[in-house]
Amino acid sequence: MSRDYQRKLNNKYRLPREVYHLTLWQIRDYDRMKDEADAILEESPPPPDGQPKGQKQGDEVASKAARREEYLRKTRAIEDALDLVPPEYRRGVWKSVVYYDPFPIDAARSTYAMWKSRFVYECAYKLGIM
Repeated sequence: MSRDYQRKLNNKYRLPREVYHLTLWQIRDYDRMKDEADAILEESPPPPDGQPKGQKQGDEVASKAARREEYLRKTRAIEDALDLVPPEYRRGVWKSVVYYDPFPIDAARSTYAMWKSRFVYECAYKLGIM
């Protein structure tokens, strides 16, 4: 069985294979996106090197703001989808998706699998992947 297995039977949250895998990797990229969004606030332009440059038409601040907003939009979508999972299952579902950990034994495996399927489905919807 693949680590990125998607239940096929009795799964009303089933996604096309490509969408499912793309969504998983967006979720796994959550920590990096949060770090990048914070790092954009600390960025500064490189020091001038004394060489002549062409006419720069772009607005650097607007470009940074747009990049940061895209990171924040994606992380908010993932957080909103995770909020739909009951609190007692969140950690197990998150660790299963992001770190490949097995589900905890405090509830039935099918319960965790159902919440994982719903979480990934909601992420795909909120991220605009499907």
